[in-house]
Amino acid sequence: MRCEFAQWDLFETDELARLRLLVARFVSETDWEAARGMDLTDEVRVVIAAQASVLLLGLEIDEYFDVSSVIVHRSTVKLSGAHRSTAGTMSDAPQHLAGQATPGGPVVLAWSAVRQGARFPRQGNNVVYHEFAHRLDMLSGITDGTPPLGSDKAAVRWAEVCTPAYERVVAGESALRPYAATNPAEFFAVATEAFFTRPDVLVQHERELYVALRAFYRQDTIRRLNAELST
Repeated sequence: MRCEFAQWDLFETDELARLRLLVARFVSETDWEAARGMDLTDEVRVVIAAQASVLLLGLEIDEYFDVSSVIVHRSTVKLSGAHRSTAGTMSDAPQHLAGQATPGGPVVLAWSAVRQGARFPRQGNNVVYHEFAHRLDMLSGITDGTPPLGSDKAAVRWAEVCTPAYERVVAGESALRPYAATNPAEFFAVATEAFFTRPDVLVQHERELYVALRAFYRQDTIRRLNAELST
């Protein structure tokens, strides 16, 4: 698994103990489905489960309660029909999706994108982090870019930080990739990707956003990265 999930070695001993338990639970309790000839091996399950479990590592939950199944395709899925583009306008152009999460339904993932993100985290794109960030967002009952924060004070602070950060993405003045400008839900998912894969970039350009994500996930990803770089 280490060769497929490059970030595995970043975690400390106590973190690894919890992470292994989360991964084992995810693999055993998830309804897995192979799509269109995908070879759904144990390695595929573990690599997906490991990344999904990273998001839960500091939280007080041990599973994604409302995920009906994880459906794995070999490569991106082509969808047709009207949809909202990154610019916020409606488009009929075909979509090539690496992943999709629906409330109370399955999480759909393209293995080609999963493997790329797992092997090369510094590229900043991780479809598993992205889609399971959506599932955390959905726990509040509304997919609006605000996951359950635990208190009104935390929610107010979240809005104070994330609203101007989202506006900077929309204005093209952010280090987050442009897809974050689609809507607040996508902003949270893309910000989560950056928090776990390129925290140094996030700290440099969106420090308050990094601090807000650190408080929510209860993980200090820049500390992990600095420890890795110093070895």
